[in-house]
Amino acid sequence: MAPVLETQGLPPYPPARNVWEFPPPPVQKRWKWIAVAAMVLGLVVAVVLVSVLVELDRKDAPGLIEDGTLVSIVDRECELMRSTVESMPLSGSATRQARTIGDQNEAVEGMLERIRARGGAAIAADRPTEEWLADWQTILDARSRFAADLVTGGAEDFELPLDADGDPVYLRMNDVWLGATVCEVPAALLSPYPDQAPSDI
Repeated sequence: MAPVLETQGLPPYPPARNVWEFPPPPVQKRWKWIAVAAMVLGLVVAVVLVSVLVELDRKDAPGLIEDGTLVSIVDRECELMRSTVESMPLSGSATRQARTIGDQNEAVEGMLERIRARGGAAIAADRPTEEWLADWQTILDARSRFAADLVTGGAEDFELPLDADGDPVYLRMNDVWLGATVCEVPAALLSPYPDQAPSDI
């Protein structure tokens, strides 16, 4: 039997490990603080961006009617008004035409009354709505004057009301919507005789 060699003083066998495994390189404290600062800065920027987006969402865009409930009301009431107006084309004598213009105007007035009644506080909160409603009334007033001139025989071509820049008011009325126009001014209201109106109306 071979003699057993004494291995006094030798360390125990090391645990099994990958011979290609190396200890991670030392990290300098300066880079560690830079990484921490970048992380904190990124977090602050993210919080600021979210806060800005939330604040912008709360604010009312001055040139757009964007309240969802109000837009839904306008859409429904405008469709009823449009179908009513388009079902009453002008024909017959001047007196009859003037009466039809009055009936068309009543359809618009009914729409405005229902929007005001159902819109409530949303109208004041969504800034361009009041101006948009006032522009409708401006068109109605011009049409009423034209109807009166028809009866007295003094009517000429119907003149569209203009805004302060000299543009027809219906253009800005159609531009207050985000995306597709929710309530476009019918051609029958912009020209008493739509078949004779310019193609850009």
